[in-house]
Amino acid sequence: MQKTSADSKSLSYAIKDGVYYSIMAGVGEIYISPFAIFLKATNYQIGLLASIPQLLGAFVQLLSVGVLNKIKDRMAVILIGVVAQGLSWIPILILPLLFSNYAAPLLIVGVTAYFSFGNLATPAWNSLMGDLVPEKTRSTYFGHRNRVMSIFSLGALSLAGLILHGTEKIGRPWIGFSLLFITALIARLISSYYLTKMSNPPYEVDDKDDFTLLEFFADFRHSSFVRFVVYTGLMHLAVMLAGPFFSVYMLRDLHFSYLQFMSVSAAAVLVQYFTLHNWGKFGDKFGNRKVLVITGFTLPLVPVLWLFSANFYFILVIQMLAGFAWAGFSLSMGNFIFDAIPQPKRAKCVAIFNVLNAVGIFSGAAIGGWLTKYLPLSLSIDKLAVSMISNLQWLFLISGILRLFISLLFLPAIREMREVEQLTLRELVFRVSSMRPISGLRFDLFTGSHKRKKKTTSS
Repeated sequence: MQKTSADSKSLSYAIKDGVYYSIMAGVGEIYISPFAIFLKATNYQIGLLASIPQLLGAFVQLLSVGVLNKIKDRMAVILIGVVAQGLSWIPILILPLLFSNYAAPLLIVGVTAYFSFGNLATPAWNSLMGDLVPEKTRSTYFGHRNRVMSIFSLGALSLAGLILHGTEKIGRPWIGFSLLFITALIARLISSYYLTKMSNPPYEVDDKDDFTLLEFFADFRHSSFVRFVVYTGLMHLAVMLAGPFFSVYMLRDLHFSYLQFMSVSAAAVLVQYFTLHNWGKFGDKFGNRKVLVITGFTLPLVPVLWLFSANFYFILVIQMLAGFAWAGFSLSMGNFIFDAIPQPKRAKCVAIFNVLNAVGIFSGAAIGGWLTKYLPLSLSIDKLAVSMISNLQWLFLISGILRLFISLLFLPAIREMREVEQLTLRELVFRVSSMRPISGLRFDLFTGSHKRKKKTTSS
């Protein structure tokens, strides 16, 4: 399908929508866990906070697909979800502060509404973008969009960290959280404005393209996409065993300040910014499966490294590796869906994909929260004694081992969904090692631009 100038303008507006979404995420989503810790939520409640909203919100996507197929207006569904998601910051902020005895449960309810409304818009948004973005430049476009979003998310979370640091110094951190969440609300409403300016081509769906969950998973043995969906669901389970508790470990066990927490969070986002473009180009040329393989075998290393040192600067380095791996994994995960699924089935496939990932997120976080009550601080086996700074570190180890096992089991069974260039192991090592975010960072900061080095012939 040939893309029009209206489509090109829509892609520009989609980037602006992404900018304000990332500002909301930077000042809002990233600081939900610190807000829960400020409200004195327990480890188990923080596990529920990370799992229940994601699970219930994802099931809204199945409802969203049904609504979309009836009204056949993607933009209407998107705008309802986006505006309501922005307004949900009001109960997230106000209810826990007004009813402090029930702060944690009320926060969970508010965050559940936030994710539910956001998920209402997701299938329609993915379907719309699948129509607007040309297939041959899909990875490059989303890599560019995600890169722009990363830098604004970095700026937002950095400013938010400074605000919280300042308000904590004067003994009024609730003022800081209030400023953050109000900013998140405004940013999301601005993003909805840019969505209204995008093209909204007719949505066409045929009853013959519909299918049930049972029919979807019955094709597991023959469908690479179904195996991919199961892989990402299990991977999210492994990740979320530890995911909700890194914030707890830093703020509660290592006694990091909000400024240090902000710096650690920013490190991952900064590296994402400087590698997303390269991951996008790599995925367009050599396929999204190769990016999944590289990053799928890098991610198991990340939580294990948290066992070796509690040094702030060492953790910054770990976060840089995490940013490098998550940039490629997230980008290729999203693009793989566009490669594998034709437009008529895409909205429902996206919903199923997100539901299974949410089940993984819920299961991982719930199991992790339950395990925190029983994991010991130290362990003795015969003459071998191991002591931890926090029992949460056992979760980090379990998460890393499980991530590796799942990648070993599933990645060989997932195939590339389109024609791509072949890549030797030697070329792979060279290209991945050429993604140098640190040198790129120094160059950008001193010149204010991002220029490519001239190609040289290797000897």
